[in-house]
Amino acid sequence: MGKQLIGGRLLTCLSRNFRLVAGTTVSTVFAVWLVSVFIYEPEFTATSQVFVEPSSSDAIHGEALALADYQTLEAYQVLAKSPAVLSQVLENTPNSYSMAELHDHIAINRPDNSRILNIVVTAESKNEAAAIANALAYSLQEEVKTLLKVDNVSVVLKAGTSNGALEESSSLSVLLSLAAVAGMLGGILLSLALELVGFARKYAHVGRKKDAQLQTIFK
Repeated sequence: MGKQLIGGRLLTCLSRNFRLVAGTTVSTVFAVWLVSVFIYEPEFTATSQVFVEPSSSDAIHGEALALADYQTLEAYQVLAKSPAVLSQVLENTPNSYSMAELHDHIAINRPDNSRILNIVVTAESKNEAAAIANALAYSLQEEVKTLLKVDNVSVVLKAGTSNGALEESSSLSVLLSLAAVAGMLGGILLSLALELVGFARKYAHVGRKKDAQLQTIFK
């Protein structure tokens, strides 16, 4: 019985403040949509990988060979973000970046004790990030052949492309759905708070009125 009474009062409260709840929900969704579309710039990440073959030389062995391999990997990490490689990427991919901007969107890392170089690219869409990562991998491969006259770099993983627009739309839909739920809950809590404030004021007014009546009686 008590639960039914509380539920009835809650429904009455929500129906009385329906415009407030609806307005809060719509306002929250609209605000999130504005921020997502016009202010916040989402970034997508794509990764390609290249394998650097070990040095094969009869002149050096042991620690000297290991050091040479390490220096080669370090040099290739630097070469991957060099102007020579980045200029090829800019020519081969449809993007609006300057060379400095492209440089800042690229990270080259190597797992410990590995001959794999990870080429990580961030961009405004997944397809753009993947295209740049793949172009960079192949440009590095070609630059090593041209500049160093060796063929020891192989592309072992291409970054995947997909329907980026569909994914972005899906992400925005999920975000707006969460915003709608948050806005509705906020509106419900606000309406309950207003009801409690109104009830407290009403109770205080009734109390003052009773005190005034009692004072009149005992005068």
